[in-house]
Amino acid sequence: MDEGIYRAMVEENGLPRLGTTATSLGIRKGVDIIPDQNGMVDIPNFQPGEPNGLSCSPLIQSLPRFVLPVEWGGLNKKTVVWRIEPDELGFELLAKEDTMPGKNRHISIGPGGRMTFDDFVRAIEATRQKWEKVAKN
Repeated sequence: MDEGIYRAMVEENGLPRLGTTATSLGIRKGVDIIPDQNGMVDIPNFQPGEPNGLSCSPLIQSLPRFVLPVEWGGLNKKTVVWRIEPDELGFELLAKEDTMPGKNRHISIGPGGRMTFDDFVRAIEATRQKWEKVAKN
């Protein structure tokens, strides 16, 4: 499978489920990104292991086993693998690799500029229709 932006999420009505869990499309405040005292977020430094935004992977094989569907060799019976192209993110979002040395490869989708935390959540949720389900051959 080609490199891209992959995430394992629960399917709901043919789309990724919106929410604030590791298997839904959404942002967890203080976990995925930390707003400043004014409730604002900005372009992350994309430092490995830091809360840079929505956690994804450039390769299906690099997705964590607890979210990876069973049919892909993972442990999750409820998720589906989804893919989005970087140019589908729009100007409000930025995807960049932030892999920790010696670990599985990782990409975060963070804010593309300074915005409120709520606007960042809305920008992530606005990508919902653009994620495509990846079928296991």
